Amino acid sequence: MVIRRPAHIAADLPVPPLLAGETKQQWVYRQLVDAIHTRILGPGEGVPSTRALAVRLGIARGVVELAYEQLIGEGYLVAEVGRGTRVGTDHPQRFLRAAASPATDASVNLQSESPQGVESPPPPSTTAHPTRAGQPFIARLPDVQSLDLRSWKTCIARASRELDPANLGDADPRGLEALRVEISKHLAFSRGLRCEPHQVMVVTGIRHAIDLCTQVAVRANGGVALEDPGYPGARAIFRLRERRTVDIPVDDEGISVVALRKARVDMAYVTPAHQAPSGVALSPRRRQELLEWAQATGAWILEDDYDSDFSYESAPSPALKSQDRMDRVIFCGSFNKSLFPGLRIGYIVAPAPLLPGLLEARACTGRANPVLDQMALAGYMRTGALLRHLKKARVAYKARRDLVVRELLDAGCQPEHFQGLHAGFHFVLRLPNGADEDGLIADCANAGLLVQSLRSFWSGTTQPPPPALVIGYTALSDPQARWSARQLGLLLRDGLQPTAMFPPGGIPHQRG
Repeated sequence: MVIRRPAHIAADLPVPPLLAGETKQQWVYRQLVDAIHTRILGPGEGVPSTRALAVRLGIARGVVELAYEQLIGEGYLVAEVGRGTRVGTDHPQRFLRAAASPATDASVNLQSESPQGVESPPPPSTTAHPTRAGQPFIARLPDVQSLDLRSWKTCIARASRELDPANLGDADPRGLEALRVEISKHLAFSRGLRCEPHQVMVVTGIRHAIDLCTQVAVRANGGVALEDPGYPGARAIFRLRERRTVDIPVDDEGISVVALRKARVDMAYVTPAHQAPSGVALSPRRRQELLEWAQATGAWILEDDYDSDFSYESAPSPALKSQDRMDRVIFCGSFNKSLFPGLRIGYIVAPAPLLPGLLEARACTGRANPVLDQMALAGYMRTGALLRHLKKARVAYKARRDLVVRELLDAGCQPEHFQGLHAGFHFVLRLPNGADEDGLIADCANAGLLVQSLRSFWSGTTQPPPPALVIGYTALSDPQARWSARQLGLLLRDGLQPTAMFPPGGIPHQRG
């Protein structure tokens, strides 16, 4: 049983002296923050009313109200109608103190259905960070707190009731037909991609899709073209399968088809909607050129559509596969990002010539996903719960993106420094030429902020990308997003030359 102490206890705390140069608002703020950090005031405990604390401290109530507004804005306090004001359960310093230093877990970040390098790059997994929701600024993670768990549990319960012996036999390697029907409908509605259920194969996620497609679409001595900088998880899979990789530079329009035409490869792996990690969208001209290249050479295009469910400024561009008239594009996506990573359900929309080989590879290496999970997801999609979740998550993610961007703008960044804001789980913050990326990243780590440079996703074989940081924001709470962005803004102000990073006339004043 949780025992809650009455709010008046906070008003009975010892009153520290006012420090030299400290305003009364700062004095009130400091008292409460210190009490929270030392756990004198624990998560969920009430704090006195502004009137009571003003009387206790002998100051104007308006001063206390301003301090409370700041504490609420930073997530230390939560105010709710009918419940008063209390200590937040997830205030900024609490989550920052729990931050881990960079580790060698290969399963993360822009890598979580996605590894890294620099000049003479280390092995892809050696600079990855541990996957952790709530850790700024880990990229490519959804906010599992936003999931309507009641709806999901209802779908699981319904699937359990509907389970019968017919579902328990040897499963179709393509996956449950009811789920493939719902996936086909979802893709037609959200990505402009019309396909039949028999073209869809259910897999455990995008990395699983990449692995199967590598086995079937790329000859044993064949090559794969990769975006550079690009998703290191794909590179690791191609190398594990002993396929030759060719790095193709990415510019502001996406992958360079001019460079691709010079490569002798069986397949090109691309992330056209929101390039991982640069965030650029493949331009209409490049889309057409890429499809013409595949038709002319007989190569395949593997389209990784990892985050297109989250487009913030307008409807997303149609899937590249939707423009494919010659059936040269393999489309793969995942619900592990749209819903939650533990779901482990993704899908492939396969060209007709590759489908038999993919089915054989799937049947040989593990058959289909658990039937109960597939039934639950099919029901979740059929009832409209998925669309409701995506709409809710898009609003929340956009708000967090805007919080982070606003704080960085207040710190002196300019609009042109941001790239890839239109969609997804991350954006790129460009730095001035000559910026000490490694020093800045180390300073961020010391402050509990885990960021990666754009260069850490570079192979080392093409022209290096400009100095930039990859900023993930979706798995943070709003107070975490605001607090973390302010800390990053301060580090940018301290670590970069003002004339290069900030506009003429000096650095704007940082808000409290």
